[in-house]
Order: sequence, then structure tokens, then C-alpha cells
Amino acid sequence: MSFLSRFFGKKNPLDIPLPKLRESQIKLEYQIEKIERELSSIDDEVALLFERAKKARTKSEELTIATKIKTLNQRKKNLQKTHAQLNKQLMLISNLAIIKENEALLKGTPTWDLLRNMSPEELERNLAEMQLDARNFSENLNQMLGMTDQTIGAGVDFEEDEELAEIMRTIHAVKEGELEPEIAAEKVTGEGKEKKKKEELLEEL
Repeated sequence: MSFLSRFFGKKNPLDIPLPKLRESQIKLEYQIEKIERELSSIDDEVALLFERAKKARTKSEELTIATKIKTLNQRKKNLQKTHAQLNKQLMLISNLAIIKENEALLKGTPTWDLLRNMSPEELERNLAEMQLDARNFSENLNQMLGMTDQTIGAGVDFEEDEELAEIMRTIHAVKEGELEPEIAAEKVTGEGKEKKKKEELLEEL
């Protein structure tokens, strides 16, 4: 069952009232913000665990903390996948809302006929892959309809090989003063890599 049909029934997506779309858009934005807050909370918790690891006296204590970090890291990865999926759904709803806002202009045009002739599933798939802009809607819709092979919000594959061993090595680095807990948390959760990529992109600009 498609995303839209679960919430709006089997009607054509183009027949969904704009107020209903706006309501769904607000709900999705709230869910996304909630996940983002939880992701931030997990990062803080991981940093605190590394701080605790500095005082661990035995290998058993270190392993307990490392296991907790791994569990939190897995939770974060699952949340990131959900976050990506919700963003894709938000893209779909936002694009459909933009089309509904311009419905009067589109009706009677070949573009409207093209949209109308799509199956609900095909229309939903295409709308989830577009990046429409309300400001230049009329200029880019036809172009977007020709770019439906792009994928947006695809899930990320995560590798877990030797994850626990890597966390243990990071704990030891924290205990030996080679890493600060906050830096260790970024290293383990992948935040450090993202920051480095952004910094490199800014330097290129």
C-alpha cells in the first residue's frame, strides 16, 4: 500500500484537498524535528558514556560501556533511516501541495493531462522524486517530469564490522587522553566525518 493511500484512501492524489495535505505536512515536519532532537540526545549520551569510560577500572566496565555505546549507535542508525524516509514523504506531500496550489493554472494543459493519466502509484513515485519550487513552479515542473529516474532520500547502508572493537579502541584513546569524550562521540557516531565533509565543501567554495 502506498503512503498516500494509507492516509487518504484510494482516491487519486490530485483529488486530495489542499487543507488535508497541509495538515499532513505539519505532522511530518513535527515527526522529523522530534527525530532530530532524539539524534542529538543520543550524541550527548554517547559523549557522557565516553566520559564515564575514562574512570572505568576494569575491562568488564569498559565492555559494558562499549556495549551501551553500540546499542545507542544502532538506535541512531535506525533513526537516520526513518528520518530519510520521512523526508521523502514530506517531499511527496510538499510537491503535491504545490501542484494543488497551481491547479487552476494547470487544468487544461498537457502537463495536467500527463499528471492525470498517471496511476496513483506512478504519480506518488514521481512526486517523491521531484524538488519543486513554489516560486518558479511553472518553469520547472515539465523539466522535473523528465527527471523521474532520480532517487531522493534513499536509505543508507551501514556497516557494523568490528564496531564493538572500534568503540573499545576509542574508549582506550579517551582514557589515555588522546581523545576528548566529545570528539570520541563524533568519531563513533559518524558526526565527525560529516563535519569534515562540510568543511571541505566550504573550503572548495
